[in-house]
Amino acid sequence: RLDAIAVDAMSALLRHSDSDPPSPPLQPPAPLSFEHTRPFLHAWFEREAEQREVARDELHRLSGWSYLSTAEFRSLVADAVHRLNPPIRDGAFVYELGIGAGAVLKTISSLHRIRPAGCDFSPKAIQRASEIFPAHAAAFRVGDIALPLSSKGGCAARAGAYSHVLSFGSLAMYLTHSEMAVALRNVAKLASAGGSVAVTHFIEADGEPKGTIVAPISRQRLRQLASAAGLTNISFHPMKYQGDRFMMTARGPRVDKSGWAGGPSPHT
Repeated sequence: RLDAIAVDAMSALLRHSDSDPPSPPLQPPAPLSFEHTRPFLHAWFEREAEQREVARDELHRLSGWSYLSTAEFRSLVADAVHRLNPPIRDGAFVYELGIGAGAVLKTISSLHRIRPAGCDFSPKAIQRASEIFPAHAAAFRVGDIALPLSSKGGCAARAGAYSHVLSFGSLAMYLTHSEMAVALRNVAKLASAGGSVAVTHFIEADGEPKGTIVAPISRQRLRQLASAAGLTNISFHPMKYQGDRFMMTARGPRVDKSGWAGGPSPHT
């Protein structure tokens, strides 16, 4: 079956030797049936989340990042997080759209004592993330990042409650431009006033590797979508091990929509 072949291909380890010059590892091309196929994505991530033999320090293997070593993945996440302004501090509320099995938040939690939260459209991925962060299990919910927060099937998280909002690959790789616009509005709504935002793995039309990216986007167009969503201080940055792929950092809207400014956990 084509979907099984594609999953196997994405799970293959594409590492470079220590003697090679530092260059981004390549990914296999997306199968023809991949683009705009939400059921394919759902089946892929559901299947990967069930792999119980994967150690907790290798959770990235359950979210399509098997071509990176554990050290490379941690370095990739740390470099992206380092670009957040304001930076993550101990005790911060951190929300991720498209959490997968929790690999990114697990890596961040090794750097800072955070209060994690997030959503994903894969119930099995959410179950796995809840097992990784049992004290915060109630903060992980099944939801589609391409739907408005409060709509049926959306992420149903509290607006304005998170000092840092992330999407590590999901928003940039698996959505069309119109879906990106909705997801970016969700990002802006979730961020507290002046909170920091990071969205990774965009690519322009002439960039490589495209891999499984559904809709390449220019920096100019992305800036327009992010600004229209209410994000401010928008900047673009290169990414380690990712060729021409790039990430965006931004700040939340200037006015806190919920009035939340500390105090009780937004998870309650």
